[in-house]
Amino acid sequence: SRVLKNLLKDSMDKAYGKEVLTWEGETSAVSRDAIRDATESQNTTVIDEWDRELDQGKVKKTKFKLKRDWKRPFSPFQQLKNRRRFWSNTHPAKGASLSRRL
Repeated sequence: SRVLKNLLKDSMDKAYGKEVLTWEGETSAVSRDAIRDATESQNTTVIDEWDRELDQGKVKKTKFKLKRDWKRPFSPFQQLKNRRRFWSNTHPAKGASLSRRL
């Protein structure tokens, strides 16, 4: 942790690890450019497709079903008619007696 702080202290805004001064003792153009680049890189972040996808979060997978499939109207009269038709087609003798009971 202490080593990391020392490394970051000398590498954040200086071109060569330590601040490089001109012969007159002023900050050099290289150091000024490095400082400007460091502040710009902290302020501007590039958001690409992967970042947007990660920021979107987890999307729950669902099975695709049409609304008419899962919201089928239930009609007891249609169900009775279907039963009668089934028995009359498969067992004609029982169909006649079944129609009286159902």
